[in-house]
Amino acid sequence: MNIIAQEARKRQAVVKLSLRKGKSFAGRIYGVSLSSVKRWCKRYDGTWQSLKEKSHKPDSHPKRHTEEEEKLIKKCFKENYLRYGWDGVYDAAVKEGYSRSYSGMVYAAKRMGLGSELKDKKAPRTNRSRYPEMTYPGEKVQIDVKEVPYACLRGALRRDGKHLYQWTAIDECTRIRFVYGFEEHTPENTVKFLKMLIKVFPFSIKTIQTDNGTEFTYKFISDTEKSPMDKFLEKLGTEHILIPPRTPWHNGKVERSHRNDQRYFYDWETFRSVEELNEKLKEHLKWSNNKSMRTLGGKSPIQLLKEKLEA
Repeated sequence: MNIIAQEARKRQAVVKLSLRKGKSFAGRIYGVSLSSVKRWCKRYDGTWQSLKEKSHKPDSHPKRHTEEEEKLIKKCFKENYLRYGWDGVYDAAVKEGYSRSYSGMVYAAKRMGLGSELKDKKAPRTNRSRYPEMTYPGEKVQIDVKEVPYACLRGALRRDGKHLYQWTAIDECTRIRFVYGFEEHTPENTVKFLKMLIKVFPFSIKTIQTDNGTEFTYKFISDTEKSPMDKFLEKLGTEHILIPPRTPWHNGKVERSHRNDQRYFYDWETFRSVEELNEKLKEHLKWSNNKSMRTLGGKSPIQLLKEKLEA
């Protein structure tokens, strides 16, 4: 029994005694004021629940959100929450003139009943150790491949049983990304992706980290032959790091970005060709690189990259 229930049952005992012996007598026996006994007797309906302590929270506050701000939050919530979550709601609200903090917006939205019926409360995060953060752009870039969900394919792609694949590179320091789609999951396409990556990223890459897939390395299929990626990186003088087998969390940043791609992009789009995929990926990449991130202190990858390059 919690303390609120205990207090309510004590009040019930006071009320029952007052009904038999009088309110003044009950107040003296239990050491409570006569006014409290009278108030409890008036509230009592035969159950102890009627005597539970009520909230002392004020009905209004001078700094409470205005009616216009609440309308703006509701509008941005309706347009963005399902696809982009609370971060997307806040970004949209700020663009329309909202000036309060992120936590203030979420508190106000939940007070208005927004979101509670759409998403269960997350379990508390455990105190897991964090990997050391990179200090400058290009210090380490994570690369991985995501298969485009088959449910997103339409037309000839689905009819012919074909698949599409998304190559992703993310800079650990700034979280700036580059993505591109291919029709085949091959080592040769990895080299093509790297050549595009070098042209797109405005900084030199010191280290590239990948998993042990054959599109990246031949470590587990040949003791002598090197993969096309390793040969290409050797010419550039770029280090290639492989994560331990079956430990995708070591490539956590690119893995997390793939989950975000699924949530914000693939759950909403369809494609009839690899050209259409890359056309839509280009717009999605522009959005994701300009999206503010709490892990970057509210800055977007583009903003942080600009600061790092100017420093």
